[in-house]
Amino acid sequence: MVISTGTHKGAIGGPGVWQGSSFSDPSDYGYRLRGETIAEIESALRAIRSSGTSLLSLTAEDFPLPSFAAAAAALREELRFGRGFVVVKGLPIDRYTDEEACMIYWGLGAHLGRPVPQNVKGDLLYSVRDEGYNLDRDYGSAGVRTSKTTAGLNYHTDSPSMLGGHTPDIVCLLALQTAKSGGESAIVSGNTAHNIILKERPDYLERLYAPYHVDRRAELPPGEQPTLPVPVFSYDGQLAVRYLRLYITKGHEVAGSPLTPADTDPLDYLDDVMRRPNLPVTFQMQRGDMQFVNNVFILHSRTEFEDYAEPERKRHYMRLWLKYR
Repeated sequence: MVISTGTHKGAIGGPGVWQGSSFSDPSDYGYRLRGETIAEIESALRAIRSSGTSLLSLTAEDFPLPSFAAAAAALREELRFGRGFVVVKGLPIDRYTDEEACMIYWGLGAHLGRPVPQNVKGDLLYSVRDEGYNLDRDYGSAGVRTSKTTAGLNYHTDSPSMLGGHTPDIVCLLALQTAKSGGESAIVSGNTAHNIILKERPDYLERLYAPYHVDRRAELPPGEQPTLPVPVFSYDGQLAVRYLRLYITKGHEVAGSPLTPADTDPLDYLDDVMRRPNLPVTFQMQRGDMQFVNNVFILHSRTEFEDYAEPERKRHYMRLWLKYR
């Protein structure tokens, strides 16, 4: 593989460099919807229902939210240039059907960015719930992703191999139903992890800036290569991270390019850094919560979860991928 010549060897600064221990309370990274905004949302919802407009054709104009305009601009700025994540609370979800909750979620998301496809079918709204898959048994089958299991997820970015030509700027989740236990969310700053590696093991950065084979078989358009060479770190005035460890492991198997200790030691170190207890922010999503995460320099994960037996109570999140525009 080509060795990177673009390794950034300076410390990264700014509000996107943080540790979980820096936040004293969940309100430090939360935003609560105002009553005035909820009233505007419900007015928009009634108009949409009356017109028969379908969810996927809704735009920000279908959700006029004058009381949310300043907050939306501030949230976009925070996501793009600030700490890189926000948890939106206060949606009275029990008032709505799941379809209506998704319409509201889509409408709020449309004030932050433009939805982009999440798979080769072009789905813009993606259901995250256990569908009975087992990664050891089913990995490599089309459409089988870790999001369709009860397994815990290591720190990663979404679409690390630019599936379908789209890498989202913002990854969004709406909690329709939460798990019986587990399923805790965790978020970590790639900027902070980069700075730690620069300080402690600068020799590893060169490899992390060079491409790894990333497996694409879960969502592979016809005629395209099953792997894509992607570096974990790249820098062009801002750090960009593209990482999902399992896809690298499987990608090198598919490419017939066995990983050596020179390849895996930097990855192991990155994983260990991100697991340091003071680095991540961890929280449990509640029903109706919405999570918006910068997908350029923030990595996210979840713990393994146990579901309820009743199908209607099973953990169910809806995911949006957004581009800033």
